[in-house]
Amino acid sequence: MRSLLVKDLKVCAECGTTENVETHHCIHGTSGRKLATRYHLLVGLCPECHRGTNGVHGKNGHELDLKYKRLAQEKFEEKYGHEKWMEVFQKNYL
Repeated sequence: MRSLLVKDLKVCAECGTTENVETHHCIHGTSGRKLATRYHLLVGLCPECHRGTNGVHGKNGHELDLKYKRLAQEKFEEKYGHEKWMEVFQKNYL
């Protein structure tokens, strides 16, 4: 897999560790995960930054989740433009 957002998916984009790094789909949900894969909107996250209490999918992770959704939108729009983002994802995070 490759990423439009980071150079190395084997490094946690949040804390920098290289141990047990998981692939995070910056846009998730029913169809979001497939679209994130198609457009390479992925980052590596360690289990704590991914699923821990303060991780993107954790109880207190809303701001971190939003950070990566915004990064995904910014990078996507640099390549494809805002109109394409809205056509594909139908939600603005910026």
